[in-house]
Amino acid sequence: MEFALIVPILLLIVVGILNFGVVLAQQISLNNAARQAARYAVVEGVTCGDIKTEGRAAAATVGMDSAQVPIPVVTGGLGCGTDDTVKPCTGQLPGTDISVTMTRTGHSWLVTVPPFNLITVPKLEGVGVMRCEYS
Repeated sequence: MEFALIVPILLLIVVGILNFGVVLAQQISLNNAARQAARYAVVEGVTCGDIKTEGRAAAATVGMDSAQVPIPVVTGGLGCGTDDTVKPCTGQLPGTDISVTMTRTGHSWLVTVPPFNLITVPKLEGVGVMRCEYS
C-alpha cells in the first residue's frame, strides 16, 4: 500500500532529474562551444563562416544533435552580420574583444509527462568572449 502511494512521487522526481540533467548538459555544451568559437575567432586568418562552423561542430550533445545547434552570432571587432567572408579581428586595435553568442529556444523536455508538459523549457544561452591576438 505504501509503495503504491510513493511510486508516483518517485517517478516524478526521477523524470525531473532526467529532464533537468539533459537541459544542464545542453547549457554546458553551448557555453563550451561559444567559448571554443570565440577562441577560434581571434586566430589570424579565420573568417566568420569558419567561426560559425567551429561553434556548431563543438555544440552537439545529449538531446541536441548538430541539426538542432543554433548558429553562433559573432559581435565585436568587424562583426559578422550576414557576410561569412569577414575576418573579425583583421585591422583591429590591440585589446579588441570578439564575442560569440549561441542561443537555443523553442526546444522541449526529453520526457514530456505532467507537469513537464506545462512547464516551458528555459532559454539556453552560451557566451564566449576572447581578445584579438593580432591586428
